[in-house]
Amino acid sequence: MAESANAGGNPPAGEKILEVRDVAVHFGGIIALDGISFDMHKGVIQGLIGPNGAGKTTLFNCLSRLYIPTSGDILFEGQSILSTAPHKIADIGIGRTFQNLALFRTMSVLDNIMVGAHCQSSSDFVSNAFRLPWVSREEKQLEDQAWELIEYLELGDVAHTPVGGLPFGTQKRVEMARALAAQPKVLLLDEPAGGLNHDEVEELGNLIKQIRDDRHMTVLLVEHHMSLVMSVSDQVVAIDFGRKIGEGTPEEVQQNPEVIRAYLGTTN
Repeated sequence: MAESANAGGNPPAGEKILEVRDVAVHFGGIIALDGISFDMHKGVIQGLIGPNGAGKTTLFNCLSRLYIPTSGDILFEGQSILSTAPHKIADIGIGRTFQNLALFRTMSVLDNIMVGAHCQSSSDFVSNAFRLPWVSREEKQLEDQAWELIEYLELGDVAHTPVGGLPFGTQKRVEMARALAAQPKVLLLDEPAGGLNHDEVEELGNLIKQIRDDRHMTVLLVEHHMSLVMSVSDQVVAIDFGRKIGEGTPEEVQQNPEVIRAYLGTTN
């Protein structure tokens, strides 16, 4: 495991924004999550690590309501999200990226980001059909917000280019922009460094910290790239076989015997 000092800055912990309470997920006889609990505080970058098959993406899918836990609860700003429809998760303030890019490949960068801003729109079918004046004003506002993100993530040169033909690293930034377009309070990043080269990973780490600081956002990061997690995270939760095996600062988690055993097969 990488020996990297925490560069997340350890900001003072704000109030709790996300609470995972004894969450279990069973697929038939397979136990994907087995009573996971942890809290996230506002303004913190929190890493979620574990070997392949540990249950990290399953947990992410519960947080974004793609999966329904078999038992347990998930609270966002003190309220359970389990009765929230999946398509309403962005509305309450939870955004995410995906391990496998989920972009509209034939659409432009700008249009993909505009899709992410859809939850900010209050228009409906009738209003759109009659092109009411307030609808045009709202669309202009959302487009302005999309352009701000394009500049923020240095995508201006490819704003009108279909995303399918762009380099993988650029597509990753487009997906990040689309997630940010919904103006989330908590951003879930699922393997954002996958497929990136060394320089791109370093840039990504700086970007994650910049987003947290500039946009006052809370970030939950699932990532196999251990040096990235340890360099940007304020807190880290480690899971294995669906159970939590460690929690604390990056330094504490890297020295945890259970975490070392899960990754290396030994405590020596």
